Amino acid sequence: MCRVMHWLTYRAALLCLVAYYHIAGPPRILRFSPPLNRAILKAFGAEIGDSGVRVLAPIVLHASERGYANLTIADGCILVGNVFLDLSARIILEEGVSLAPDTTIMTHNNYNYNDFLDKRLAHTCGEKDVRIKRGAGIKANTLVAMGVTIGYDAVVAGGAVVLRDVPDRTLVAGVPARPVVGLSHGRPRTSSEDETTEGHSTMPEPVSKNHLSPSRRNEPR
Repeated sequence: MCRVMHWLTYRAALLCLVAYYHIAGPPRILRFSPPLNRAILKAFGAEIGDSGVRVLAPIVLHASERGYANLTIADGCILVGNVFLDLSARIILEEGVSLAPDTTIMTHNNYNYNDFLDKRLAHTCGEKDVRIKRGAGIKANTLVAMGVTIGYDAVVAGGAVVLRDVPDRTLVAGVPARPVVGLSHGRPRTSSEDETTEGHSTMPEPVSKNHLSPSRRNEPR
C-alpha cells in the first residue's frame, strides 16, 4: 500500500511539474530528484536511456528554451550534479558515461558580441556537436569545448580543458588536455606490466655509444 501511495504521489508531482513547465517553458536549471529530473528531460525532447540513468541536481541546461532535443543520455550514465550542458548543438553521452561535479560541456563559442574578436577569431566561433563515447569518465571541474569527441573508456582528469578529440582508452590531463597514459582494458598500465619476472623491462633500453665495449666501438657499421 505504501509503495502504491508513493508511486501515485510521484506521478502526481511529475504531472504537475510537466504541466507547469509546458506553460512556463522548459526549466533552465533542474533542481529535483533524479527520477523527476530524468522524467522532465524526456518530457521536453531529450533521449534518455531506460536503465540506470541518474541525473543529480543541479543541472544547468543552456540554450534550452525550445526543449532538450539536442541532448542524448544513454543507459547507465550518471551526472553527479553541478553540471553545465550547452544545448546550442547536440550533446551525446553514450552508455556508461559519468560526468563529475562542475563539468562544463560547450557546443558553441562566441565572444559576447565583441565584433573585433568575432572577426579576428572567426575560425574559433560557431556551433559543433560533442560526443562522449561509452564508458568514458569526466572528472571534476573539466571543460569540454565544442566539436570534441571523447573516446570510449577514456578518462579526463579533473580540471582539464579539452580542446581536441581524446583517443579511446586514454587518460588526458592539463590545460589544454594532453594524453598522459594509455589505458589497458579500462585501467592504467602499471610499471609491473612493463617488466618481466626477472625485473627487467620488456622494452629495450637505449644504448649509449659510451657503454659499448672497445671491440664493439671499432666494428664497421
